[in-house]
Amino acid sequence: MAPTARTPQTISWYWWLPLVTIVLLVCIVGGFIWLGLKTEHEERHTALVGDSLWMEQNLRFHLENTESVLSQVGTLLAPNPADLSDALEEKVRTLLQGSSGLVTILWLDAEGNTVTTLPASSAPVMLAGDHDVAIQRARALNRPTYTRPFVQADGSYAIEAVIPVFGSQKFSGYVVGSYSLPRLIEKHVPWWFAERYRFVLTDNNGQELAGTTSSTMPEREAEFHISLDQIGGLGMNVSSTPTATRIIPGVIIITLLGFTLLIAWSMWALRNHVLRLQTTESALRREHAFRLAMENSALVGLYARDDAGRITHVNLAFCRMIGWSSDELVGCTSPMPYCLPDEHHTNTPATGMAEVQSAHEARFLHRDGRIINVLVSEAPLVDADGHQGGWMGSVLDITERKEAEALARLQQERLEATARLVGMGEMASTLAHEINQPLSAIASYSAGCLNALRNGRYNEKQFLEVLEKVNQQAQRAGRIVHRIYDFVKRSESRREAVDINPTIRESIGVLENDAQRRKVRIECSLGKNIPTIQADRTLIEQVIINLLRNGMDAMQNTPEAARLLQVSSQWLTEEDSVRIAITDHGSGVPSHIADRLFDSFFTTKPEGMGMGLKICRSVAEQHNGRLWFEPAATGGTSFFLQLPAGEEDKPAA
Repeated sequence: MAPTARTPQTISWYWWLPLVTIVLLVCIVGGFIWLGLKTEHEERHTALVGDSLWMEQNLRFHLENTESVLSQVGTLLAPNPADLSDALEEKVRTLLQGSSGLVTILWLDAEGNTVTTLPASSAPVMLAGDHDVAIQRARALNRPTYTRPFVQADGSYAIEAVIPVFGSQKFSGYVVGSYSLPRLIEKHVPWWFAERYRFVLTDNNGQELAGTTSSTMPEREAEFHISLDQIGGLGMNVSSTPTATRIIPGVIIITLLGFTLLIAWSMWALRNHVLRLQTTESALRREHAFRLAMENSALVGLYARDDAGRITHVNLAFCRMIGWSSDELVGCTSPMPYCLPDEHHTNTPATGMAEVQSAHEARFLHRDGRIINVLVSEAPLVDADGHQGGWMGSVLDITERKEAEALARLQQERLEATARLVGMGEMASTLAHEINQPLSAIASYSAGCLNALRNGRYNEKQFLEVLEKVNQQAQRAGRIVHRIYDFVKRSESRREAVDINPTIRESIGVLENDAQRRKVRIECSLGKNIPTIQADRTLIEQVIINLLRNGMDAMQNTPEAARLLQVSSQWLTEEDSVRIAITDHGSGVPSHIADRLFDSFFTTKPEGMGMGLKICRSVAEQHNGRLWFEPAATGGTSFFLQLPAGEEDKPAA
């Protein structure tokens, strides 16, 4: 970029100067208009206060005059309240029909009892709630007092003026004048005042009692409140309505704003026309800088080449990846300096790939002689006119990934070898644990026969039964060895339909002698109509025998009378499964070992290997069932083996 070139930002203030000038002019004119309106508002408020004070004085003057006339009426009524003279009737008529605002006049005797009501047609008269209080206050102060506002029969508000009357130097009674507040406003608020302001009489709580206009009048512009002391707690609110909108100031402001917008639009259009080339140049410069910064910050190597295979552009990551500088790579053609001697990487895709992105793995030669594995992806490089002028490629260094994959393969091979060794150990422990049971049974039956022969108690039928059991246990040991052999050979589990109740009885028979030796009673509660299960009979029998033996071991320290092992079976119709429960009366499973009971090589027996329950759970899971335990209500432990009923034959896990 030439050093003398100026960007749009360096000359933009030239274009903003006229607009700022117009805006300042509009602000100054608007300020003067606002100041004039504010001054006018203050003058209106001052006029409101003055007129309100005048209205207060006028109202007080009329009330005082009315008090004086009422006092004169009282003086005339005092001698003979029942006899009204012509002069008295004239005064009363003048008060009631004139501008006083009075609606009724009462004459009360010295005790406050009503004697005369004027006019007589208005009797009976509604009195204020504090009528008696006002009478007492007027007598105590010897001056006129007023009651609080009260509601009349027509719904309007009124107040009473109580005036004590003295005749011939003694107290004669009271004159009470009842003012109608709406009528008082009507008679004493001038028309010009009512047109300019809204006049409202309120009580001491601010509630409106009577006014010149409705309370739903438009929003008030200004308001002034005056408290009418000693006149029944009345107050007067005077408020002015907003003035009509000033047309001329609004027209001036709108015109100035219109000219401002027009000038601003003209300046903006002119500025855009003059600076279009500079703006385009600046945008291209920023875009180039952005693209260059993005390329240099990327970890993926980028290169561009033309149709002839000549490199036209490389980024910083690609240069760091292969150790060659940008100046050394730009302009190079095949063979590239980073290609292996026996692998000529020409970066030339196959014919017909002009519209398809291609990716392949390759090996590059670093400048220091190292070989790096890369993943190359290429896409067509299309210009603004839609013509392909070359290819754009991205190169990702996958050397570390390749090394990690090789290491993972090596570790997997070692892990498989270790797993085979562990499997051999598990098979050995499984074989030793499971074959120990039939061999123990054979040894027990053989010992019984030898003892019988030595004692001379030869019974052919009994010996045949014992030898049949020995034969069964020998066959069972053979089946166990065969099953372990099949498992080592990874053969599929051979399942058949198994009736669970005979299997339970057979398992109990295997441990019958051991139970008698340990003085353990085995109690069976087998359900009826239990369906068959698809299972390996030998494995299920081994699980039951192991659980029975564990139950007897758990009752080793239990008193002989309480050594009871309960075995039950039932069909869970809702879950369509068969459940076997084996409950002992031992000391139970401590809570600190409950979570580890099914772990490999964990045992609580001094001679145990810790594989029995682990193998039992594996067999249950192999048959799509489950094995668990719960604390028994008798204080021991209940083990539950649940297997699906009628399950189809499935391969072993």
